[in-house]
Amino acid sequence: MRMKRPVVVAAWFAVFGLVLAGCAPLTTMPAQSATPVPSEVKTAVAEPARSEPTPILKPAADQPRYGGVLTMAVSAEPASFDIHQEAAGQHTLYLTPAYNGLIQHDPLAWPEQTIIPDLASSWDVSPDGLLYTFHLRTGVKWHDGRAFTSEDAKASLDRIRIPPKGMKSPRGQSFPSVSAVQAVGPDTLTIRLSHPSASLVTNLANDWLAVLPKHIIEANGDMKLDIMGTGPFKFKGYTPGSSYEFTKNTDYFVKGRPYLDGIRLYVVMDDATRLAAFRTGRVLYLPFPVGITSSQAEIVKASPRFVVQRESRPALVRLLFNLNKPPLNDLRVRRAVSLGFDRQAFVAAVLEGDGILGASMPSRGPWGIPEEQLLRMPGYRQPKDGDVAEAKRLLVEAGFADGFKTSVITRSGGKFEKYGTFTLAELAKLGIKGELVMRVTASFEDALIKGAFDMMAHGEATALDDPDLRYGDFYISKAGRNYGKYSSPEVDSRYERQSRTLDTGERKRIVREMQAILLRDIPDIPLAWQIQTIAHDRRVRNYRVASSGNLNNRYQEVWLAD
Repeated sequence: MRMKRPVVVAAWFAVFGLVLAGCAPLTTMPAQSATPVPSEVKTAVAEPARSEPTPILKPAADQPRYGGVLTMAVSAEPASFDIHQEAAGQHTLYLTPAYNGLIQHDPLAWPEQTIIPDLASSWDVSPDGLLYTFHLRTGVKWHDGRAFTSEDAKASLDRIRIPPKGMKSPRGQSFPSVSAVQAVGPDTLTIRLSHPSASLVTNLANDWLAVLPKHIIEANGDMKLDIMGTGPFKFKGYTPGSSYEFTKNTDYFVKGRPYLDGIRLYVVMDDATRLAAFRTGRVLYLPFPVGITSSQAEIVKASPRFVVQRESRPALVRLLFNLNKPPLNDLRVRRAVSLGFDRQAFVAAVLEGDGILGASMPSRGPWGIPEEQLLRMPGYRQPKDGDVAEAKRLLVEAGFADGFKTSVITRSGGKFEKYGTFTLAELAKLGIKGELVMRVTASFEDALIKGAFDMMAHGEATALDDPDLRYGDFYISKAGRNYGKYSSPEVDSRYERQSRTLDTGERKRIVREMQAILLRDIPDIPLAWQIQTIAHDRRVRNYRVASSGNLNNRYQEVWLAD
């Protein structure tokens, strides 16, 4: 179905007028590199302690039942329907129910990351690790009735890796090892690598890697106005700014799925209104990427009607610098802002404690610099007096004793505004006068792509906590989401080396070197890694929160109890 033919699926104000009545809202210049890499980071190889795992609900004792519509409230709507071209987290919410990938993460296995078949029924790997052969399901149909073949899978992977002229591909650099993709007959696909890859399979299982219909792309040029997949739900229609609806695909290739009759997403910008809609039963699910805050979770948990699930997700809230904009191209200025920013206060005040410190990888995980080391480093140290004094000295040295004027861009919406407001207050402590610029998703992403910003305060996620995704998306010179135009041969070369390295210990060492370089060059300030909380009605069964809002949004196995 094309975006330009909207179908009215719900009257937003009629629905949520009742909600509010029933429950009141709760009262490029390359970065300078003269400064040496901190030696304490170079030698960091000790395994950091992991956080406590999130308790997982036991499977329901009663049997799955068919029927019902899963309703949810989300905070924004997609800039377009082309899942390969868009970067914001809400795109998987809107699009994944209609699509499949070659392989997928088992939706019922979290927190374990188990890879299972999807459009590929099985796959083989050559002894040298350089050739992957995917055996595809037969008899699968697109929602318009056309047959799915290996040509569709090849076209999708190729447009992500090697986007045609005029197409943006935010994750185009996430597969540095792939040298060729071939359709070998209608039901076989091969992927040849230039070197073995430790992350290929987990990256291919990412929901962003949806297989799109080649015939629609060829006919229309892209998928910006189309949602046409092979998935468990067909796109039915939408009311812009209000609601989007999917209906059950009765011809789905997985027998007996889906259980649900459909899915309906309501666009609700206001946090209190979303929570009110949930508490009164007007919506059954508050999903990623917004979810609920810790204080809201405490209110929700007081009722046996609701379930709260928490998971550490690879989403970094960061302050990004545009390195093409003076004076932010001066390392002294960026270092001053980094020194002055109180990361611990940000976690406590803005994230309500739902965050952990980290560099370009989270400290509580296999790749990150351990938190106890970070707490001894500039910008992370407490108390802040010494760092703030050094920050002001650097600004004087750079010629900005009286500060300067700048702007901070973020997306419209409750938590994003909080990111920006807190940032302005931290800048003001250094005499820097900031203006907050809030944009809706499409305008926000357009400004980033065009470099029309000074600083950005925002949360950005990868589907999995893997260096190929994180650095391939954000930090290498050709990264699709390298909006600040950071370029470092040191980072680029290490990225290639770690991607080729199958020895986990050696790979960790290289990744921590990359983190040290980024802490030296300061293309951004890692403020905190989010711990996300979601809530759903107890009637929603067979859903487990994933490690990221970019995963587990197909709802093929979800059903609604009476």
